[in-house]
Amino acid sequence: MEFLINSLLDIQNRYGYLPKEELKRISSKFNVPISRLYSIATFYSAFSLKPPAKHKINICKGTACVIKGSEVLEDAIRGYVDGVNLGYEPIRCFGACSMAPVVVIDGEIHGKMTISRLRKLVERGLEGGSTKT
Repeated sequence: MEFLINSLLDIQNRYGYLPKEELKRISSKFNVPISRLYSIATFYSAFSLKPPAKHKINICKGTACVIKGSEVLEDAIRGYVDGVNLGYEPIRCFGACSMAPVVVIDGEIHGKMTISRLRKLVERGLEGGSTKT
């Protein structure tokens, strides 16, 4: 099984996800049912069956950020997340509680976030502009 996991990790690192065509190739190469590969890919969180989003947003779910409104921010971006342009993943804590609520967009940290500022940053990023403030 280790050789399968290593092969899948190589593909994941190359493409950012596990394309169906690559899974078929591995299935044929190692004479392993494709259902076994899907079983491995869905069990381990290191693997994704979807292409990565063009933009990535993280909202802190730590205590200070939740108290300062991160859940409201999370609700505000749900309409933007479509799996292709914008991928969302909550993070437990960034360790920047004095800047709460904290949002990270494409690796850029934004503190003391508001709904209107978040919407502007996301829209600017989706239009191809920078999300830096």
